[in-house]
Amino acid sequence: MPPYLILAGIVLCTAYGDYALKYASLKPSPLSSSWFAGGAGLYAITAAGWLFLMQSHNLAQIGVLYSAATILTLTLVGYLFFDESLSSRQVIGLSAAMLSVFLMKSEA
Repeated sequence: MPPYLILAGIVLCTAYGDYALKYASLKPSPLSSSWFAGGAGLYAITAAGWLFLMQSHNLAQIGVLYSAATILTLTLVGYLFFDESLSSRQVIGLSAAMLSVFLMKSEA
């Protein structure tokens, strides 16, 4: 399987796992929620995906790509599904995340 598809799958599993954990956190007993169990399970899938990527790719580069894609995805999830706002400082942070991807890509 192509590495970028694995990376995309990892980002999606992380985003959905974080969505589940955020939803669990809103429950009276978050740790006994099925949302918590689902989020934890998705994190396990993410770990397995990382193992495949680490076998043949530079950890720094895939780490930056993963982090930036996850930050952007989770920002969108928070904004769309949990009514979270976005400050100007956070927008600057997102821009810095995108800059890091550009800088790491130019090293290749």
